[in-house]
Amino acid sequence: MAISSTLRDLRTSLRARLLIAIGAILAVGAVVLSLAAWQYAATAARDAYDKLLAGGAVQIAENIYMQGGVVTLDPPAAAFATLSAYDLVFYRVTDPRGVVVAGYDDLAVTAPARALREGVVLRDGIYRDQAVRIAAVARKLDGAPGDGWSQIVLAQTLRARDALTWDLASKAIGLIAAMSVLALVATALCLRLVFAPLTRIEAEIVKRRPDDLSPIAITPPREVRALVGAIDGFMQRLAERIALMQRFIADATHQLRTPLAAIDAEVELLSDQTKDTKALDRLRSRIADLARLTSQLLDHAMIQHRAQAPRFAATDINALAKSVLSQSVPLSLDREVSVSFVPAEDDAVIAVDAISLREALANLIHNALAHGAKMRLMVTVESKASHVAIIVWDDGPGIAAEAQQRLLSPFQKGDGSHGSGLGLAIASEVAQAHGGRLRFSGVAGDFSVRLELPVDRSTAVDPRPDSHLKQQQT
Repeated sequence: MAISSTLRDLRTSLRARLLIAIGAILAVGAVVLSLAAWQYAATAARDAYDKLLAGGAVQIAENIYMQGGVVTLDPPAAAFATLSAYDLVFYRVTDPRGVVVAGYDDLAVTAPARALREGVVLRDGIYRDQAVRIAAVARKLDGAPGDGWSQIVLAQTLRARDALTWDLASKAIGLIAAMSVLALVATALCLRLVFAPLTRIEAEIVKRRPDDLSPIAITPPREVRALVGAIDGFMQRLAERIALMQRFIADATHQLRTPLAAIDAEVELLSDQTKDTKALDRLRSRIADLARLTSQLLDHAMIQHRAQAPRFAATDINALAKSVLSQSVPLSLDREVSVSFVPAEDDAVIAVDAISLREALANLIHNALAHGAKMRLMVTVESKASHVAIIVWDDGPGIAAEAQQRLLSPFQKGDGSHGSGLGLAIASEVAQAHGGRLRFSGVAGDFSVRLELPVDRSTAVDPRPDSHLKQQQT
C-alpha cells in the first residue's frame, strides 16, 4: 500500500515528474558521455604508447650495424627500460637473409616488406597467449648480404595501456557523474524557486477561514495568472451562492414559523367553538410537532453552516447555560418536574460559538423534558483544567447503550420516540465543531448527557460575569 501510494503521488506531482524526466535525460547523457570518455581514453592511451613503441623500434633499427660482414645489434637500454616499466617487451632482429641476429625466434609480424621499408608498421597480435601491440620496421644496411634490408620487430603487452585508459576514463566519468548530480541538484533548486509562488498561494488558501472567499492577495507569476484568476472567479461565484443560501434559510425560517404560529392561534380559537377536544388536542400536538421539526431542520442547517465557519468568542458558560435553561423550560408541563441549575464553582469562561452552543443545549434540555425526566431535571456546569462540561441530568429511563451512538446521527429516533431525531445530532455536531464531544453516562433513573468543550480556545479577556449562581429551584 505504501509503495503504491508513493507511486501515485509521484505520478500526480508535477515537480517529481519534472525531476524524474530531467534525471533520466541526465542519466542517459552521462552514460553516453562515459562511453565516449572511455573510447577517448583508450585512443589516447593507444596513441601515446604506440609512439613509444614506434620510437623504440626506430632506436633498435638505428643501433644495427655491420661488423665483420655480420649484422650486429647494440641493444638500446633506455628504450627497453621505458617500454618494460609495466609491460613485457619482446623483440627480434633478422638480417637480409632472414637469419635471427637477436631476440625471440618465434616473434613475427604479418606485413608486406614494402610497407616495412617505408616506415614503422603497427599491428595488434597475440604472442605467447598474451595480447600484444607490435611495431615493425626495416632498415637497409650498406654492405649487408642479399638486398641489404634487415627487419626489426618489437612487441609490448597491453597492461600499461589498459592502466592509462582506466585512469583517464575513471577521472572523466567521475567528473561527468559529479556534473550530472550538480545539474540535478540545481534543477531541484530551480524547481523550488519556480514553484515557490504556487506554494505561497497554497499556504494563503489553506490558512483561510472557510467563510473567507475574497480574491487571492498574492500576485501570481504570468504563467499561472489565468489559473489564479479562475480560482478567484470560482470563489466569487461560491460566495454569491452561499449568500443566496443564507438568505433562503433566513427567509424560510420567517415564512415557515409565521404560518405555523397563525395555525396554532386558529386552533386555540376553534377550541372555544367545538366540543371535540380530543381532535383539537391531536391537531394541536401535530402542529407542535411540525413546528418543532421545522425549527430543528432550520437549526440543523444553521449549525452545519456555522460549523464550517465558527465564530468563537469568550463566553461565560455559567451564564449561558442558566439563560438557555430558563428559556427552554415551558411554563406548563403535563407533569410536575423539578428543574435545577448548578453552576461551576470557578469561572467557566472559554472561547465558543455562543449561538450554536445555545441551540445544542436547548435541544439537550428539550430531549430530557420530552423523553427523559419524570420528576427531576438538573443542568450542571463543570470546569476542569482541560475542559468545561455542561451536564444535563434527569431521572428518566435514559438511552440504551447499544442505541447511543446511533442516535448521534441525524433522523435516528429512539424506541417509542415521536421526535424528529435531530436533537442529539445537533448537539454532537456542535461539540465536534468546538473540538469536544458528547458523552452519555448513567442508567435508568440516573442518566446524564455531557457536552464537553476543550479550554484551548480560552482567551485572556476578563468576561466580568454577573455572579456565581447557587443551586436554585425553578
